[in-house]
Amino acid sequence: MAGAAPAPVPAEEEDDEEEEEKAASVAAGERPPLSAAALAKIERNRQRALALRQARLAARPYPAAGRMAAADGPGGVRARAPPKVVDTGGGFFLEEEEEEEEGPGAAEKIVHPPAPVLEFDYLICGDCGKEFMDSYLMQHFDWATCDNCRDTEDKHKLITRTEAKEEFLLKDCDLDKREPVLRFIVKKNCHNPRWGDMKLYLKPQVVKRSLEVWGSEESLQEAKELRRDNREKMKQKKFDKKVKELRRAVRSSLWKKKSSIHEHEYGPEENIGEDTYKKTCTVCGHELTYEKM
Repeated sequence: MAGAAPAPVPAEEEDDEEEEEKAASVAAGERPPLSAAALAKIERNRQRALALRQARLAARPYPAAGRMAAADGPGGVRARAPPKVVDTGGGFFLEEEEEEEEGPGAAEKIVHPPAPVLEFDYLICGDCGKEFMDSYLMQHFDWATCDNCRDTEDKHKLITRTEAKEEFLLKDCDLDKREPVLRFIVKKNCHNPRWGDMKLYLKPQVVKRSLEVWGSEESLQEAKELRRDNREKMKQKKFDKKVKELRRAVRSSLWKKKSSIHEHEYGPEENIGEDTYKKTCTVCGHELTYEKM
C-alpha cells in the first residue's frame, strides 16, 4: 500500500549496529566516540585535580628562584634541582630545604657584618709576651700560652692523675674539690683500650696546686723524703716478718713431738666399802675405783 509507514527497527538491532560501527572504527584506527556519562566523569576528575593543585599551592607555594637552576640545554630552559634527602636515623628520610639563590624573585638576605675585634679581647702569652686570640692550652686548660710557645715534652707536659698524686703528693680532694678545680682532658688508655679512660692534667697547674697545698718546694721535698723513709721501713718490717716465719717453719719441721703414752703403775688395792676397791698410781697419783662381784 502506498503511503504506509515503515516498520520500526527493534532496539536490539540498533545496539548491534552501534557495536558494529564501533568495531569498524577501532579496526580503522579511529578512537570510538565517548558517551555523555564518560565525558561528564572526565570533567569532574579534571575539576577535582585543579582544586587539589590550587589548595597545595596555597598551603606551600613554590619558591620563586631558589629551587630553580639554569640548565645547559638550548633556549635557556630552567629545571628544578632535585631536593636533598637527609637520613634521620629513625627509619625515614626528610627532604632538606635548599637556601634560595640570589635572583630577581628571591627574598632579600639580611647579612650582619661581623663584630669588630676589640683590643681587650686579645690574650697575652705568658712565655713570649705576644698577643693571641686562642690556643690549645687556653681552650682546654685555661692557660694563657700560645701554640707557638707550647712545649709538650717538658714545660707543658700532660701527666696522669696517678702521677700527679704520687709525684706531687696530692689527694683527690686537692684535684677535685679545692677551688679552682683543675681542668683535665679524657683520653683512652694507651696501654689497654679496655681499661678506664685516663685523666690528663697540665703539669704547671699541678705544680702550682702542690705549692698551694704544701706551702713551698722545700716542704714538698721533706714530705717526699719522709714518705720514702716510711715506705722503706714498711718494706723492711715485711721482710723481717717473712724471715721469721720461714725460720719458725724450718725449726718446727726439725722438732719431733714425743709419741710415748704414760702408763699408770698402780700400787696395792684398798677396800673402801662393800665390794668397792681403789688403786692409786705411784707416778701421777691417779686413782682407779672399781667393784668386785
